[in-house]
Amino acid sequence: MKKIILMAVLMLILPISVFAQTFEVLNYNSLVRQGDVLMIKLASSLREKDIHLFVFDELYQFNKNGHAFVGVDVERKPGRYIMYLVETKENERIQHDFYYTYVEVLEKQFGNPWYAGPLPRPSKAVQEQRAKEKAIKDGAYSLADISNDFTEGRFILPLGNAEVTDEFGVPRIYGAYNRRTKKTKVENKVPHGGTDFRARIPLPVRAVNSGKILLVHWFPIRGTEGKMLVIDHGSGVLSLYLHLSKFMVKKGDTVKSGQIVAMTGATPVRTSPHLHFMIKVHGLNVDPVGFTNDFNRYMDR
Repeated sequence: MKKIILMAVLMLILPISVFAQTFEVLNYNSLVRQGDVLMIKLASSLREKDIHLFVFDELYQFNKNGHAFVGVDVERKPGRYIMYLVETKENERIQHDFYYTYVEVLEKQFGNPWYAGPLPRPSKAVQEQRAKEKAIKDGAYSLADISNDFTEGRFILPLGNAEVTDEFGVPRIYGAYNRRTKKTKVENKVPHGGTDFRARIPLPVRAVNSGKILLVHWFPIRGTEGKMLVIDHGSGVLSLYLHLSKFMVKKGDTVKSGQIVAMTGATPVRTSPHLHFMIKVHGLNVDPVGFTNDFNRYMDR
């Protein structure tokens, strides 16, 4: 309790600039929106220590270059959040550093919600199959290399300047629609986890940066990912490519930025031709186009 009180007092009396010697928030004025990614740089003098970043009630690891990436949940409550460093030993906290700052999360409008139909009621067999498929995906995600950085240069978009047909974060509403009242009884509201790009004919899908292939898999159940590919870029950053028609790489391959890794498609059955592109940061879905723009803006510094 005394330690907590001391920390609170120091936070009140120490100037915010005290953190400048230990870490830097690369985002402009420490402002981020829901669905964005915080980009943090650790001072070189601290990179030999086991230092983690504490923000949003979680600890985040810095990569070998002293960078940490933190996703902001689309449902994160707008407001001011404290951020500081924690020294650890064998994943146990041994010291709170009194170098801190604040990050301001701003609300973002993700577009008008649209009705996606009645809430699906999958059979027991489908539920069991989806549980198996979730285990496959989670197993792949768990192999991500957080401490290393596999990127080389800037991020690109997987289909270049292809038209965006559905943006990240736009809510899908599931529920019963009343034709008489023209209202929907909302049973579930799910934000779009990625960005959709138009691909009426098979187009080459390019790796958005260099990395390692974590997953090459075919999920055949209607309403799922279809043919899906995942690239690990290090630092907790993964790129995901869904509804593909053909794979050009295999699990374990190392790929370069811009390398053709797949062809777009319409898998599974009854999916319209398009590419669903996602970025996950430490398991959290973030705006992939926003991440690409921000990474190229801030990491060039």
